[in-house]
Amino acid sequence: MCWYGPHRYLNEFIRENLCGRIMEIGVYNGENAVGMVRAAKKGRPASEVEYHGFDFFSSYSTERIGGKLDETGCRHALFEGNTLDTVPEAARILQPMDIIFIDGGKSFSEAWSDWEGAAKLMHDGTGVFIHNVDFAGVEKMVRSIPRDIYDVEMFNPRFEGKVALIRKKPSS
Repeated sequence: MCWYGPHRYLNEFIRENLCGRIMEIGVYNGENAVGMVRAAKKGRPASEVEYHGFDFFSSYSTERIGGKLDETGCRHALFEGNTLDTVPEAARILQPMDIIFIDGGKSFSEAWSDWEGAAKLMHDGTGVFIHNVDFAGVEKMVRSIPRDIYDVEMFNPRFEGKVALIRKKPSS
């Protein structure tokens, strides 16, 4: 498995938690998006799977990635532009997500902005996965997440570096 392709832990989480609402910040070539949608389709019809992707789409066009997603049969929306702008705007209108994968900007300000948008879209069962925690800005962002509200689990998938899984703590 290479560092930018489908991530097994995401697909396992999707299948185990019957996720249908998927968000990805940092889409790149769309292969991870397709993998997550396929995992979601193992637990529900394609018409019940939603994918929301955020990226500059400078390497791969929205048309190309949209075509890949069309082939899966899922509903999807691609948000083109700087996530400092697109994620906060979308967080105001989107429904809560079941899984969010953040693999966007590596500076603290970019990572924190992506996290803030993602946090607004969490429900009690949402899993937010943060990729590239080895980068200083991303690591600082993960360290800054309030542990009294969120559980943060760190793990090291093979060939990927450090990843964080963030979930809301159960309400008492």
